[in-house]
Amino acid sequence: MSRWDEVVREVKRKSIHIIPGVMAIPVVVWGGKLVSVPIAAFFFTLYLLHEVSLRINTRFKVPIAYHTYMMMAREEEIKGKHFRGATYFWGITLLLVALLPPIHAAASVMVSAFGDAAAAIVGKAVGGPKLPLVPRKTLAGTTAMFLAGTASCLAVGLPVLIALLTATTSTVAEWLCRRSVDDELAVPAVAAVTITIAVNALK
Repeated sequence: MSRWDEVVREVKRKSIHIIPGVMAIPVVVWGGKLVSVPIAAFFFTLYLLHEVSLRINTRFKVPIAYHTYMMMAREEEIKGKHFRGATYFWGITLLLVALLPPIHAAASVMVSAFGDAAAAIVGKAVGGPKLPLVPRKTLAGTTAMFLAGTASCLAVGLPVLIALLTATTSTVAEWLCRRSVDDELAVPAVAAVTITIAVNALK
């Protein structure tokens, strides 16, 4: 597969991945917990059921989750019969929208959704120097992650300093995740913790 083919495939995959980020402001910020919590719980339930169906090898196709899996699953996920990343993402998203102020929750979701997509697409398209510890990741992709994370925080109205701090810690978290599925949990969690600490420290 050529680099261009890999980039096109990654764009298709990440077009699904960014949907929660696109919807974060209207659903989480404008809709509030009464809207965002049931929606997050609904998707978490779908992906959890889909994960169970993969593990026990049933023929039942969970709506939405199955179709997302067919579009986004990596080769190792298909062979291993799992799609943990989506379950992790919606599980942590449910916790964030239930426990955090809407702006903080939305920013954390957006950092993960847009940052991961930017890192993957730019990393494939540009290539360039590899990062230490996790050689499959590139400096270009990590830079894109940082910029997307910063923009996500600014988009919901967080101060510049908090946006930069959050983007930095989230980017480090994404860089240190050796398995691609782990950053679906680590990045939004680290973003949320950073925002919470920073907001309280700057009061």
